[in-house]
Amino acid sequence: MASSITQFPSSINDPQQWVIQISKTFETHLQVDTDLPVCIFQVPESLITENRESYVPKHIGLGPIHHFHTDLYSIQEQLKLTTAKTILTPYKIASNFTKIVVDNLIQLVPEARCCYESYFNIDDDTLAWVFALDGVFLIDILLKVSEGNSLDSFEDIVMLENQMPLIILIEIHTALEEHKSGHCNNSFLSNLLVRICETRSPLKFSKRLSRLDLDIHNRFHLLDCMYHLIINHNVAAKNQLLRPNFLDDVDLEDVENAVQMASDICPGASAFLQPILILLKLPWDKIISVIKKMLGENPAVLEIDIPSASELSNVGKVEFCMTPGGIQDVEFDDETHTFYLPILDLKPDSEVILRNLVAYEWLMFNKGTFTNLHFTEYVDLMCGIIDSKKDVRVLREKHIIEGELGDDEIVKLFNGISKSSLKTDEVSGLQKTVARVNKYYGNVARVKVYHFMKKYFLKWWKAAVVVFTLVNLMLFVVQGACHVYECNNGLGVGIVRLVFGVGKEKDLLFEFERT
Repeated sequence: MASSITQFPSSINDPQQWVIQISKTFETHLQVDTDLPVCIFQVPESLITENRESYVPKHIGLGPIHHFHTDLYSIQEQLKLTTAKTILTPYKIASNFTKIVVDNLIQLVPEARCCYESYFNIDDDTLAWVFALDGVFLIDILLKVSEGNSLDSFEDIVMLENQMPLIILIEIHTALEEHKSGHCNNSFLSNLLVRICETRSPLKFSKRLSRLDLDIHNRFHLLDCMYHLIINHNVAAKNQLLRPNFLDDVDLEDVENAVQMASDICPGASAFLQPILILLKLPWDKIISVIKKMLGENPAVLEIDIPSASELSNVGKVEFCMTPGGIQDVEFDDETHTFYLPILDLKPDSEVILRNLVAYEWLMFNKGTFTNLHFTEYVDLMCGIIDSKKDVRVLREKHIIEGELGDDEIVKLFNGISKSSLKTDEVSGLQKTVARVNKYYGNVARVKVYHFMKKYFLKWWKAAVVVFTLVNLMLFVVQGACHVYECNNGLGVGIVRLVFGVGKEKDLLFEFERT
């Protein structure tokens, strides 16, 4: 995996040195008293394969996972040093940086290690320097972004693998401020992170946030801050079905019946039709996915079972309305048939943020730290109701979708995210809302007629089309073979007789007379 740690291989070249190192590390970990959970993960290969650009940093590597990444190190190290020199100049600590900042961070390294899922074979002094250099650099980026500057590297700093423990940023800021003025403004970092989350969050906040909305001493890193601000924002104090894929609507029993009927009408046809059943039983979804991957296309993604926004609006006469609240305010009014959704403000970096927030929630849920999947379910919902530009236009007209992204980009974004396979023990409020939407839509007269036609006519029609197509394909193969081997008066006639049962008795008599 491209994001794995190549600088420090896991193989042991010196077992004795490993024993010395691991014993020191073990003793240090036993002495660490912290409530910090594992909260910085290496993203699974399956997600990176789906969309590498959203998980692997392109410009800046922060922390032990990517600091020494070969592709980034040669470019970023000089930039980090230059930035550190600029931001530290007002503090006049260039000659005392090690004593004032790095030595304090060394004491925090054992606690910071607990935030990472992986163990890093790096001594505490080295890791303290990594945190010091990257922490100062990150504070500088946050300051620039909060002032309205647009930076390509911002996408990198919201990636899950690139997160820096907040305890590191707090310690760096405290050390610098106390050295400069003798005291530290504890609200500075809180206000800074709130401004970042307000300006870059894909979901809009209806009220002005303040540092009181974000207790950074109980948060883990930047991505965690944004996640909790989004999840906790509201104005009011699963077995979900998957959309069918290739040939899912074709009932194999129907095809078998069609084959039997064809054999009864045309004796001998089963010799050609039986292979159809074998073909249909192949795992076509996986085969198509592999073919698309070979051709450079994204495999089909799974979505929750809900009609698109344009179908709900045009067919179901559902009224969409934006809510000033957040994810937990998603609601469907059964009486007025109104679907309330929060405002999405989509920018060029929104896909990276959305994907990493989903990955973060998913991994924290797997670790047992989170007990719900509110954000993942919301993204699943948006992926379900946005299939085309028509759906985007419906939501734009109701001011549910805003921002710089074009309609095509939004469709590509939400059609490229797969539905989560995780399930919670209890049915969530959003799942209940989706169920009510589906129940209402399913009872619309036009939809009922369509479902009736699909159940009693379309599935037989699909089976007939599949059979007809494959029979035609086989006949083309036979015709091609006859053309090559010039079997117009031999093999070709024999095949026709075999398929349609013509002249069987006469042929048997002829064979008997010849003998």
